[in-house]
Amino acid sequence: MPGVLPVALVGAVDDRWSGPERGFRSHLASGSTTGVLKLVGIPLWALVRTRSLTGATLVALFANALNQLDTRPGRALKAFGVAALVLRRMPRRAVAVAVLLAPYDLREMAMLGDAGANALGAVVGLRSVECFTGRRRIGAIFVLAGLNLYGERRSFGHLIESTPVLRRLDRLGRTP
Repeated sequence: MPGVLPVALVGAVDDRWSGPERGFRSHLASGSTTGVLKLVGIPLWALVRTRSLTGATLVALFANALNQLDTRPGRALKAFGVAALVLRRMPRRAVAVAVLLAPYDLREMAMLGDAGANALGAVVGLRSVECFTGRRRIGAIFVLAGLNLYGERRSFGHLIESTPVLRRLDRLGRTP
């Protein structure tokens, strides 16, 4: 995927060596964890990449949002697909990777993990930085910050399972 290898590597470190902590509060309370590495590393990388505080915030929030969705097969990939449709002109390599991974992820033969979900989220974030300026960018940051905070306090899985339309979309393509 275009230039998101550092994000994937930080996610891979978390996949490999993460502890029992879940959520930023838990990671920050525990001190130096792989989650803190992601909390600091992804926004710093995004700041260098976008040269903009709002751009870095948008990229980091998208990366974390897709990672929060990656608790069931296909969720993060479906969110990436929706974002690709909305934002248009998503990098072809990223779309190709997502399409190729989808059958394996949906059938639980492979999983994105933090490496894949954070990387796909960073791709969406970078594309959104290109598309959103001014008020639209600030609005997107507020919406994503709200979603990230919701995901820290409650379960997206519970929300999805308790909402019939979301539940049907979530199960679409998955092995029963």
